[in-house]
Amino acid sequence: MVEDLESIPSLVPKLLLQLLALGSITDAALVLGVSQPAASKALRRAEDVLGFALVRRDSRPLLLTEEGRLIAEFAKQQELQGEVLLRQLRLIQKDGAGQVKVASFGASASTHILPSLIHAISQHLPQVKIEISEFTDEGALLALREGRVDFAIAVDKEYLDLDIIPVFTDRMVALVHEDDPLSQLPVLSVVDIEDRDFILSKGGSEALIREWFKLSKSRLKEKHTIVQLTSILALIRAGLGVSIVAELAVPESHPGVNVIPLAPEYPRNICVAKRSGCFSSNAARLTWDFLSKNRSLNYLSK
Repeated sequence: MVEDLESIPSLVPKLLLQLLALGSITDAALVLGVSQPAASKALRRAEDVLGFALVRRDSRPLLLTEEGRLIAEFAKQQELQGEVLLRQLRLIQKDGAGQVKVASFGASASTHILPSLIHAISQHLPQVKIEISEFTDEGALLALREGRVDFAIAVDKEYLDLDIIPVFTDRMVALVHEDDPLSQLPVLSVVDIEDRDFILSKGGSEALIREWFKLSKSRLKEKHTIVQLTSILALIRAGLGVSIVAELAVPESHPGVNVIPLAPEYPRNICVAKRSGCFSSNAARLTWDFLSKNRSLNYLSK
């Protein structure tokens, strides 16, 4: 019965493919490294299971029936797929070919950090293709923990379930209107800011902003909560408050808004993170090994 296809000897598809080319069971068996009796027995067994002939034995050289040709074509497709697979595996083994997925967050990572990281990886591992997806900071970590990405750009904290490689040290800065009296100060402290209308960024810096206020024994009193940096800048230009963001997130041009360091200074260490344990691919393993061995190189931190 056709339902019993898996019961036919595994030799038969390859045997039929050779018969199609050679027309002789003896020659086909020789190519496959089996004896002629073993080949004939396997062929008979397959025909008994299926209930129809696979070879026309009334001709020389031997010809396949239509059913035999179907199975031979199946064997040919398997052979081609096997060749493609072997080429891919050899390329992976030789050059680390493959795709690596990276979760990023906000302007700091996507604009300033990832380009230099990707360039460094591409120079060392040209066969590795990097795919970037942008999330919030929490979304990037969630994507990593759920296995949707290989790595995530994250703010360095004590992640017990993650391995990290530090790649950049950023700092937090204040944004104030250019006509605000605060814009004349060389640095800003919590005392300078705490009574002002505060625009809280919901990007990757929110937790650090809250910690900075807490370290100075002050409580953050946000007036506005904003996701996009362009919106934060617009509110500041409109005189609706002051804000704190990561320095790398500030665009090169920010007319009407002054950038002022904080006191005490509050650094933000940015890292590449992965889940502890195994890698999803050889490409991911090679990428992590490269970053781990070259974490001190300048082009990983500019």
